[in-house]
Amino acid sequence: MSQDLLASVFVPFPSPLEEVVLLRRPNRFLILARREGGEEVPLHLPNSGRMEELLLPGARGLAFPTHHPKTKGTLLLVEHKGRWVSVDARMPNRLLEEGLRRRAWPFAQDVTSWKREAALSSARIDFRLDRAQGPLFVETKSCNRVEGSLALFPDAPTQRGTRHLVLLRELREKGIPTGVIWFVQRDDARALSPDHKADPSFARAFWEGVAAGMMALAYGCQVTPEGIRVLDSIPIVERKRGREGDAPRPPKPLRP
Repeated sequence: MSQDLLASVFVPFPSPLEEVVLLRRPNRFLILARREGGEEVPLHLPNSGRMEELLLPGARGLAFPTHHPKTKGTLLLVEHKGRWVSVDARMPNRLLEEGLRRRAWPFAQDVTSWKREAALSSARIDFRLDRAQGPLFVETKSCNRVEGSLALFPDAPTQRGTRHLVLLRELREKGIPTGVIWFVQRDDARALSPDHKADPSFARAFWEGVAAGMMALAYGCQVTPEGIRVLDSIPIVERKRGREGDAPRPPKPLRP
C-alpha cells in the first residue's frame, strides 16, 4: 500500500483549542482543569480508559471549548514527554472512514459502501464494509499507551471488547471475513501488543481470532494540535512474559 495514500488520511481537530492544566478526574468521563487565568472548569473526556501515565495532575492539555450545561469543553490532547497524545477514543472510527473514502487501506480497494454501528447478533460492530464478494465486519480500537516503543491495549479489563473479538472469531469460522484495526494515537510506537497483563481474556480472544483467520492491523499516528495523520503500519506482536524490572514509582494519576 502506498505510503502517500496512508499519509493522505488526516482528520482535523476542531478549533480553536485552548490550553489547560489537568487537576482532577472525578469520574471516567470528566476532567477538572484550570484555564489560563486560573478558572477551574469541568471538561468532557471522550475516553473511558485509565490512561494513568497521561492523566496526571499538572499535565498540559488542549481542549475544545463548548457551552454544555455540565461541561465547558472537551479534552482532546495531553502532552506527554514532549509529544502530544490524543485521548479522543472517537478518532479511530473517523480515521478508518477517511481512509475508506480515499481507498487508503489494503482491504478497501473493492469496498462499495459501508455502515457504522452495524447490528450483528446481540452486539454492534463498528463497521460493516460491503463488497462484491460479501461483507467484511471491522472493529476499530484506540490505543494511546506506549511502554518503550511498544503500544499496549487495553489498559484495563474490557468485557465488551473481548465479547466483540469472540463474535468476530465466530463469524470468521463461519467463512465471513472480519478484522480489527488499531490506531495508536501517538508517534512513538514501533509495534503493538494485546496486553495479557491488563486483560488476559482479551489477549487470548485476539490471538484465537487471528488463528481463525481474522484480519489484524495497527497503525501509528502523527498527532498535532491541528489533527491526526496516519503513519505507516506497525506489527502486532505477542508480548513476552517474564519478570518486570524495578522501575521508579510513577506520579499518582488522576483516578475517577
